[in-house]
Amino acid sequence: MTPIEIRVHDVTDPEAELRSLLRWLTADEDVGPAVHGTLAGSEPARPDHLGTLIDIISLVVSGTLSGAQLAFAVGEWRAHRRGAPRVTLRKGGLEVEVDGRDTEALRRITELLESEERPGGGGTA
Repeated sequence: MTPIEIRVHDVTDPEAELRSLLRWLTADEDVGPAVHGTLAGSEPARPDHLGTLIDIISLVVSGTLSGAQLAFAVGEWRAHRRGAPRVTLRKGGLEVEVDGRDTEALRRITELLESEERPGGGGTA
C-alpha cells in the first residue's frame, strides 16, 4: 500500500500545522480508525539545523476510508485554521491540491485513494 503524503503550504510553521492536521484526522471518528499517520521530513537534515525539518505527514489509509471522508475531514480542518492553509495530498504519481471546498477536489481525492501504483509514475491529477 502506497502512503499518501500530505503537505501544507503558505504557513509560518508547517510542522505545527501538520501536527494539528494529524491530530484532527486521528480524532475524527470516521477517519481516525482507518488511518495511521507519521510526521516525516522529505529531505535529509541540513548541517545548519539541529534535526530533520518536518514537512510531511505520511498517511497509510485502510480500504474502509472513502475519498469523500478524507476530503471532508481535511476541509473541516482547513475551515478551522486561520488563513485556511492550502493542503497537497500525493500518492504515487497523483497529486491533489485542496485550496477550497469544491466537488472537483472531492472527486480527485477519491481518485487518489482508489488509485493503484502506475508504472512510470503517472502524472498529476
